[in-house]
Amino acid sequence: MRLHHVVGMCLLALTPACTSAPPGAENFPVQQPLCAPGVSLGKVVIAPLTRWRSDQKEPEVREAIAMRAIKAVAPAITCASASRVLEIAPDAGPGGAMAAAKADGAATLLLVRIEELGPIAILSFPALWSTWSDVKFTLDAVAVQTGESLRSIPHHRQKGGAFEARGLEPLQGEMEAAMRDVILGVR
Repeated sequence: MRLHHVVGMCLLALTPACTSAPPGAENFPVQQPLCAPGVSLGKVVIAPLTRWRSDQKEPEVREAIAMRAIKAVAPAITCASASRVLEIAPDAGPGGAMAAAKADGAATLLLVRIEELGPIAILSFPALWSTWSDVKFTLDAVAVQTGESLRSIPHHRQKGGAFEARGLEPLQGEMEAAMRDVILGVR
């Protein structure tokens, strides 16, 4: 068998790996977007909260990216009469955010609990590499007056693949797309 036949067969064997999701990828059930037809949230306060893992690299950089993405999406929330974004903070529960929402006269508090925002790089032998943008958060909508949970929507978006080079640059766009998907149903 000639060398180019062996190389060709190896490439064919690797093709399924190129199209698959990264290791550890999760799938959440598809849910209706927060702004489903007929939903009115009134005045909204958005509280970005972080749940970084202990070995998270450059959390300040990721927090700045998340804030830019959330602030870009906030004005587009069609089922809100107005929106305000609080400063990003570690997730210590909704207490402080709830107090800020009440003081602001909001009807709905949106808690965006960010667990992952970063690139994933995978290297393997023979000479296969891939990178992914990884955005993982849970959006919780809470009625400010009663504290009742209106919706809880977990979301995990991963984009990339074999022989792609993805670093921090696409993360803001990926976070914006994930937020639009969960809130507005726009993919």
